[in-house]
Amino acid sequence: AGEGQEAIEGEQGEPVGANRLQILQHVYTRCQEELEKNVAPGMGLLNKLLRTEISSIRTNQLEHYLGPQKTTITSPDGKTIELGGTGKPLVSHAEFTTALENTVTQIRTLEAAGGTDRLSATNLIESVRQVAIEA
Repeated sequence: AGEGQEAIEGEQGEPVGANRLQILQHVYTRCQEELEKNVAPGMGLLNKLLRTEISSIRTNQLEHYLGPQKTTITSPDGKTIELGGTGKPLVSHAEFTTALENTVTQIRTLEAAGGTDRLSATNLIESVRQVAIEA
């Protein structure tokens, strides 16, 4: 609990609310999201997809970033509202393909330099391959 606040305990006597692990995971995720804003769009999307463990969420992310953006929506009363924009994907297929290619090259370079073992490199490349298959 914060200063001057009483600690609330659950049935087992454990504190209720976010635990330290949850807080650290949230901070980690926010840091990753901020870093993704400062890299090439394809690389940012690849990083986001590799961090996402649930395949249905990855599918939604792929559709959102690689699919054409809506330029209109229809309201419940049937009116069409123009959203503007070009309808282009947020990340082009070429940018995403380049990110996949560069990532595999970087992993193999790191492995060749002794920065990682063969098993770790293979597992990383398999993760990238799975994302590429889903895309």
